[in-house]
Amino acid sequence: MHYVFRAMLLALTLALLAFGPALAQDNKAKTPAPQAAPAPADAPQKKTDEPGSKKTAVFVEHDDNDPVGARLAYRLKEMLGRSSLMQISNKDEKKIVIVLKTKEEFPGRPNLCSIYSVSWLFSSREGALKYFLTSEAGIADTTGVDQTAESILNKTDKLASTYGYLF
Repeated sequence: MHYVFRAMLLALTLALLAFGPALAQDNKAKTPAPQAAPAPADAPQKKTDEPGSKKTAVFVEHDDNDPVGARLAYRLKEMLGRSSLMQISNKDEKKIVIVLKTKEEFPGRPNLCSIYSVSWLFSSREGALKYFLTSEAGIADTTGVDQTAESILNKTDKLASTYGYLF
């Protein structure tokens, strides 16, 4: 008797799983979808702003004078100018501030490598307290400046998505 009950329960479950999607599609076919009223032909088309379409404002702050560090800061600004996710900005607006500090690794051997430190800050407006997000340090050589800049911008994009509610 116990096995008969289990067999019936299993058959009922399998039948429900088999016919469930078909029943759901049948209900969708019976209910008509609401249609939007067509726009007049002479009405101007409005541009819809999607939440993901807004670029994150970023400002790069660098004032050191070592050659490799200056190239790194320049590449960051150049890549930001071409980015579809971020834009370089020095306006009084909510933005991420990248503070880049660089020094020559070996002062006796210039133009080889630079030691860098990057801090990401959130600035709501000029004159207001900036909020620390994160930081990292590393070494950039002349051949790896582009990869280092890409790595910094990748981390900036991740921080922008993590702290997107601040914007």
